[in-house]
Amino acid sequence: MDIPSYLERIGYAGSTEPSVETLRAMHRAHAYAVPFENLDIGLRRRIQVDEAVNFAKIVGERRGGFCLELTGTFTRVLRELGFRVDVHGGRVMLDGRLSHPLSHMVLVVHLDEPWIADVGFGSRVIEPLRLAERGDQVVDGRRYVVANDGDHWFVTCNEPVLGVPGGNENAPALYMFTQQPREFGEFHEVCNWLQTSPDSRFTHGSIVSLPRPNGRTTLAGGRLFRVDDGIRTEQKVAPDEERSILEAEFGIVLAGAD
Repeated sequence: MDIPSYLERIGYAGSTEPSVETLRAMHRAHAYAVPFENLDIGLRRRIQVDEAVNFAKIVGERRGGFCLELTGTFTRVLRELGFRVDVHGGRVMLDGRLSHPLSHMVLVVHLDEPWIADVGFGSRVIEPLRLAERGDQVVDGRRYVVANDGDHWFVTCNEPVLGVPGGNENAPALYMFTQQPREFGEFHEVCNWLQTSPDSRFTHGSIVSLPRPNGRTTLAGGRLFRVDDGIRTEQKVAPDEERSILEAEFGIVLAGAD
């Protein structure tokens, strides 16, 4: 894996020694640089859980992806750098019900203590969270809580995140995962389901979203949403404007695509 190219892609020039400080800094850099997006579904391009394919898309084409692509790539980079990382399958709470099994990918990184790393949850979690902490964990003024019931672990954000793709954006974020480690091959079937099933939220329209230090920008449903210092704005986008917005706001160039 071409680690220097990945680090350049996320704009990270700090230490790569396996440490909590490195994990935090790389996690934040990835979240701010790589969009959460499902454009390939609308373009009828097959999405895969594959190291070379995902790396070429995210780094070579400077694109984004959904959780299986984003978190899968982050996992492989961390492992290449010497981090001990377990991959877990999760389910997101959407409109009061849990998504398809294994439809979300979550990491547990083992350092001085286990840390939850998640660069694929619509970039809602900007930094890793302590797995063993039961009190509030505050990141950029937002309060997260990690809890468990036996082998089932839950991550919640006690405040809504405006401008985030999927479900009701005014509802607190929630997903669950189990502590059973998974192999990448176990996500192939659900990856196909996510991009083909009418029950998948990703087949109901294109979404691109990217957090910023002071807010977030999202393009979805023919509208551009921006949150700046807690103030939300929205504007209608014409189809012939979408290419220029993708490039200007998200750095995405869809060469050769309608």
